[in-house]
Amino acid sequence: MGRRRQIGIAAVGAVAALLTLIGSVGAASTAHVSIGEAANRYHFSPTTTFVNIGGTVTWTNGSDAAHTVTSDSGSELASPTVNAGKSFSHTFAATGTFTYHCTIHTYMTGKVVVLAAGAALPATDTATTPATTGLNVGLAGLLVLLAVGGGTFALRRLRRAA
Repeated sequence: MGRRRQIGIAAVGAVAALLTLIGSVGAASTAHVSIGEAANRYHFSPTTTFVNIGGTVTWTNGSDAAHTVTSDSGSELASPTVNAGKSFSHTFAATGTFTYHCTIHTYMTGKVVVLAAGAALPATDTATTPATTGLNVGLAGLLVLLAVGGGTFALRRLRRAA
């Protein structure tokens, strides 16, 4: 196989890999909310969580008491009692803001903001608990730059070989 053909195949492979990575940016997201205690008060952390439509939020009870995750209005969130060490998960099928509370400790509140598929997720409102996982926009931008640079390199090599 000629050198020019090898470089062309490498460039096509780099572009295909880039498209696969970019496609994964739009995948549904997951988020985690901790149920904890500080200064003798229970809390959800973070208090605001972001996911894309089709994303799942999991609440994990790390406190010594039972809690619930219950919608302030409507019935989107209606967990059973979540005992110490247990979790509750919910997958969101619609965009919007879903506020919730614990029916046992009504001062405990939080909200989930569900964004359109592929929308960039904002940073969380807390530095102590990560709210989202997955490929972030900064990494996606870096991958695009690397792929463009690799494609440019392959084109230069192809031109030199011509």
